[in-house]
Amino acid sequence: MAANEQVKLKLALDEIRPFLRKDGGDVRVVRREGKKLYVQFLGNCMHCKIKGMTLTNGIKYIVNKYLPEIEVIEEI
Repeated sequence: MAANEQVKLKLALDEIRPFLRKDGGDVRVVRREGKKLYVQFLGNCMHCKIKGMTLTNGIKYIVNKYLPEIEVIEEI
């Protein structure tokens, strides 16, 4: 991942993290393969019943504001 993309991804995650950490969770990027980003939920987010909604309506939405070329975000 290019340095500019890493900065944009950090900005995106910094925007979503306060909401995750408020509930005792977090997220980390595992890897990027082309237009696909793989993330891992941490803490309370690992077992949250609405993490799918968080992934789609939170993380994907915010990441796409910064990196619209990312088409798919998957949890591993």
